[in-house]
Parts: sequence; C-alpha cells; structure tokens
Amino acid sequence: MSPKRKFQLALSAIAGLIGFGTIGFKVILAGIGWFDAFYFTLITLTTIGYGEPKEMTEGARYFAALLIILGVGTIGYALSVAVQAVVESELLSTFGRRKMYKDINKLEGHYIVCGAGRVGAGVIRDIGRSGHDLVVIEGDETIADRLLAQGQLVLMGDATSEDVLKAAGIERARGIVCAVSSDPDNLYITLTARDLNKDVRIISRANDEAAVSRLLKAGADKVVSPALTGSTKMAQMLLRPAVADFIELATMTERLELEIEQVEIGNQSPFIGRPLKGTGIRSEHGVIVIAIRRATGAMIFNPSAETIIEERDALVALGSHASLATLEQMANPGGSSGAIKHHRH
Repeated sequence: MSPKRKFQLALSAIAGLIGFGTIGFKVILAGIGWFDAFYFTLITLTTIGYGEPKEMTEGARYFAALLIILGVGTIGYALSVAVQAVVESELLSTFGRRKMYKDINKLEGHYIVCGAGRVGAGVIRDIGRSGHDLVVIEGDETIADRLLAQGQLVLMGDATSEDVLKAAGIERARGIVCAVSSDPDNLYITLTARDLNKDVRIISRANDEAAVSRLLKAGADKVVSPALTGSTKMAQMLLRPAVADFIELATMTERLELEIEQVEIGNQSPFIGRPLKGTGIRSEHGVIVIAIRRATGAMIFNPSAETIIEERDALVALGSHASLATLEQMANPGGSSGAIKHHRH
C-alpha cells in the first residue's frame, strides 16, 4: 500500500471515530446539541478530562468508557501509521529523485521538453511513440506527478534555470523543445540552451508572431507558432484539400501505414559515395526520397537519380513503416545515436 493511501486511511479512521462518538453522545444524551456532542467526544478521546456534562447518564458513561478504549487504540495506531506514511513518502521521494537523476545522467543524444501543457503534451506523446529517450521539465506539480505515473523522466523546476537544464542533460542532449506558455521564458531557455550546447537542435514555441524573429536570433533552429500554423493549415485544407489530406495521412502515422521520416546516413552505411539510383532505395525497398539534407545544412529537394549520397546526409523519405525501418538499418548498420527509431504503439 502506498504511503499516501496509508495516510488517508489513518485520517479516515480518526474522522470515523470522532463521527461515531458525536452521533453516539447525541443519541444517548438527547438534551445536548451537535456541537456539545462533538466537543465532549474530543475531550473524551484526548482524555483531557474537563468534567462531565450535567446531562450525563449511566448509559452515557458506558458509551464514554467504550469510546475511550476504542480511541486509545485507534488514535495511537492511526497516528503511528500517519507518521510512518510521511516518513516512507519522504524516503521514496528522495530515493526516487536519486534514481531519476542517475537515469538521466546515463542518457546521451536524448530529447528535452520544457513545459507539458497542451503543446508540450503533444510533443511528449509523439517523441514517446518514436522510442527516443526523453526528459521533461515541468513546474506544475500536478502535471509532473501525472507524467511520473506514466513512467516519464520528469524534473520539477523552472526550465529557465541553467542548473535545471544541466540536470536534464542539456550538454548531452540531441534536441530540446521550448514549449512553456511564456514567450520571454522560451526566449531565455533558448539562449541558455544554446550557450550550454552549441550543437543541440532547438525547437521553440512562439505565441506572438513578433517573437518568432527574436527566438531565431537567440539560437532556435526552428520556431513554431501554434496560432499561425493552425491558420495556415486551415487555409490549406480549404484551398488545396488533396495536398492537405496527403500531408495529414503521411504525418498522422497512427492512422495509416504511410510515413514521412528522416533517415540519417551513418559512417558505416553502404550507401555512402553511391548515386541515389544505385542504392536500390526505391526499387528494392519501395521508399521515395523526397529531399536530402547535407551535413552543411543545404537542402536538395526532389534529388535526381544521379545525386551522390554522402556521410551524415539526412534522407527525407516517404514509405511504409516496415520499409523505412529496413532502410534505417541499412543506413545506420552501426546503430549510431543519430539513428531514427521506429516504434508503433
């Protein structure tokens, strides 16, 4: 039984005993009011002994004797259980935090999500489906407890704090999402994260469209404005419904066995130095390469069959879940930290 449940039962036992005594005295001593019955129950259970009420009868004395016997045992046991529950809770909390910090310290190439509100919760869900390691920084205790119960690694604290970001492993992280509700806070998190890790990929949320440029200047790789993105998507659905439907089906992977994924070329990949047509990616695996992002950041859209694959390229590919998983294994035979994990839940 959890410490919280033990504490609740202890309080319930004491409350039940007080209620039993109050009702008993009210019934036996018909001339007293409810508050007097409650008050006499308290002084009986606590053995203060202020004296008997003038309405006291022999039957009431028998009841008082029974209440004292029950009270001494019940309250003593309930208090001991309550103290034990508090101590256990503190110990579990301490050891739980230590274990969590140890687990986080083992992570490398993981992702960090700052803020688990409506936007952050969606990001956490999608990263969890991908199978990547994830650390959440959340300042709301209720939300943090819920995520902990779901098995997430959660740090309770202010994501704008450099110490909190370091505790989340920002210096070893592959990417961070700044999704707290305040634009200034997202700006500060972005600045701090970029200062602590020059190579980390930073995706930041902007509530105000004017904050987009500031976040990019602060070091964010990409900035997403939910309001702007939502309005653009609605316009696309209205003006180009076929395109919008295709993008939705290709990105909502839980709805169809068709995905758009990023597959990175590891240093042991047999594709390195070969033209796209010679890799068999399309003919053998049924995967279409939509674009190639070079290590320099240059993006090649709709690459030709003669395009040479280079080490550390990122292929933006369209195909079935199984085909992409096979392609990833070939692209990253060594299982490098840059590999994309494909898991369906």
